[in-house]
Amino acid sequence: MKLVIDGARIWNGASEFYDKGTIVIEDGKIEAVLAGDERDRYKPPAEARVIDGDGKLAIPGLINAHTHLYSSLARGMALPNYSPHTFTQILEQMWWRLDKALDPSSVRMSALVGAMEAARCGVTTLIDHHASPHAVTGSLAAVKDAVNKDVGLRGAFCYELSDRDGMEIRDEGIEENLDFLASDDPSDSMSTALFGMHASFTISDDTLSKVAERIPNGAGVHIHVAEGPEDEEQCQSEHGMRIVQRLDKFNLLRERSILAHCLHIDEAEKDLVAESKAIVVHNPRSNMNNAVGVFDMEGFLKRGIPVGLGTDGVGSNMLTELFTAGILQKVSTGDSLAAGFPDLQKILFENNPQIASRLLGAQLGRIAPGYAADIALFDYNPPTPIDAGNVLGHLLFGIAVHDMHVSDLIVNGELVIGSGRFVNLDEDALYARAREEAASLWARIS
Repeated sequence: MKLVIDGARIWNGASEFYDKGTIVIEDGKIEAVLAGDERDRYKPPAEARVIDGDGKLAIPGLINAHTHLYSSLARGMALPNYSPHTFTQILEQMWWRLDKALDPSSVRMSALVGAMEAARCGVTTLIDHHASPHAVTGSLAAVKDAVNKDVGLRGAFCYELSDRDGMEIRDEGIEENLDFLASDDPSDSMSTALFGMHASFTISDDTLSKVAERIPNGAGVHIHVAEGPEDEEQCQSEHGMRIVQRLDKFNLLRERSILAHCLHIDEAEKDLVAESKAIVVHNPRSNMNNAVGVFDMEGFLKRGIPVGLGTDGVGSNMLTELFTAGILQKVSTGDSLAAGFPDLQKILFENNPQIASRLLGAQLGRIAPGYAADIALFDYNPPTPIDAGNVLGHLLFGIAVHDMHVSDLIVNGELVIGSGRFVNLDEDALYARAREEAASLWARIS
């Protein structure tokens, strides 16, 4: 059955804008985008589902290129003895205590709530980095089911391998990644697998050797790189090289590999990343919250490195994340022209879709014939003129900084949110269950 969005303002994600257009969707793909006389002549089939786009702005579905759904139930959590002075202490005193308390029930609920909130922000694809050291086996299938089946979003999933919880849990993490990679169906554009690792400073050479020996050819890793300065310092003192060099030594710099953060790598490491064609993901709000440093956006982009944007688990509002990325570059460089609209549009609306398309095998990121029908509709009545030349200004200084209201969300041609409500989920009931699950989770944290 056809799905038709009629009468919306449409930005195709690149250079085309329609003040009033119609999007025709069938079999998970965009069949046509109509405007002017062509739109006037079009009559939707009687059996088509029609969404009234009047007063709405349609844009390509947003992509979160690095997130942690397992953190979804941490909101408002008060922890005793929390007084960190370094990034490592933040991990030790908060996140590593939380992930140890996760059980299969809270793993699934965290993923479900996180995916629902992502959908509310217009996100149609999540690239997740999961950790639950006392509930490892089967955790990725649970996260995938919550994201793909329950909510209906696309996702790339992996387990965060680490030595920090002992060798038995490390080995379980290796097997969880490998089993999930083995179950990956290349024809399924809704889901894919990566091999997850936490960070260089929590992974020994023995562990990296085991990964290098067993990871399939062509599979990518998903790892935090030099998020805090201690990661790079430890690598140099214990391994006699820098982090990117260490990953390259074990043949883990690959086209499907995601290197999150990369705040403290040097110029030679950036050159090595560029040569490898690996992916780098910037997470500005998380970096600011943890006081770990500022991303060298210009240095990565000028090398042609595919720089994407993620939230690192700090919500899923990608437009606010993009707004923050811009103002962080301006204040850190003292240059009000830093991170202009072309660079910001590139990382979220060009690079993120290219990254997700590389991983999932779908054609994402445009409202154009032949592309996957991943579309977000916002209730937005602009008070000033809007066109292809200034639409990013409206997204950042209109929707991102004022009240965001996703009225409808379509993924793979299927309606996830319609008229402001989840089509297949009882949001109120699930949030009530989530509050109970969160209370139990918090009580288990030592």
